Amino acid sequence: MISDAAPIIFLSKIGKLSLLKKIFTEIIIPSAVQQEVLVEGKPGYATIEEALAQQWLKVRNHRKILELSLGLGESAAISLAKETKDTLLLDDAYAIKVAKSHEVETMRTTTVLFLAAHKKIITNKELIQSINALMDAGYYIRPSEYASLFSKIQEML
Repeated sequence: MISDAAPIIFLSKIGKLSLLKKIFTEIIIPSAVQQEVLVEGKPGYATIEEALAQQWLKVRNHRKILELSLGLGESAAISLAKETKDTLLLDDAYAIKVAKSHEVETMRTTTVLFLAAHKKIITNKELIQSINALMDAGYYIRPSEYASLFSKIQEML
């Protein structure tokens, strides 16, 4: 699993970064993403630094960054996912469209939370709390998507 910065930042902000390790074992980020997520003094810094030290969050450079109309971190993450043919953890709607146009499979942070609940790593109550915590931390979810997420949770109960 390759990741962009936003999923790592938001999961660390809500204390759920370890879900990535529990679900995927290993997460790979390009060096451009490392520079975005590892900013001393920012929320989640210590958690991210610890994940890198434990080596389940790994930095890997890519051969070539595709020239995309995105930020360097997103472009590097899409390039690495395309190169490795791995799924990309990505949240920005436009970046997801660009990734899909390059035949890169994507997954959102909210999907990680649902996978954790499905695998019984977190409870459905923790799933709801985590989605709300993401939003409190500044994660944008369209109202229609929010309703859809909670409809899926009701089906799980």
